Amino acid sequence: MCPRCISDNIEWVDIDTNGKLVELSQSFLTNEPSVFGLVELDNGIRLMAKIVGKDAKLKKGDNVKMIKCGIQNNDAYYEFQPI
Repeated sequence: MCPRCISDNIEWVDIDTNGKLVELSQSFLTNEPSVFGLVELDNGIRLMAKIVGKDAKLKKGDNVKMIKCGIQNNDAYYEFQPI
């Protein structure tokens, strides 16, 4: 059941793990800055995700690969790294 809309009309599907950065932003809410981005997967699905890795030269259009995903507190999360 979807925790947001309470619909049971859902199904698990495989998604691509490679994509491109469409937009990115840096957060300074902690001592260690975090980078978040809008990633467009190769099949066209777009996800908000944390971008990890030490590459400070990230830019729109960079290729990224999903390295982690899951559900925490009823919300999906994704992590990508540059490739």
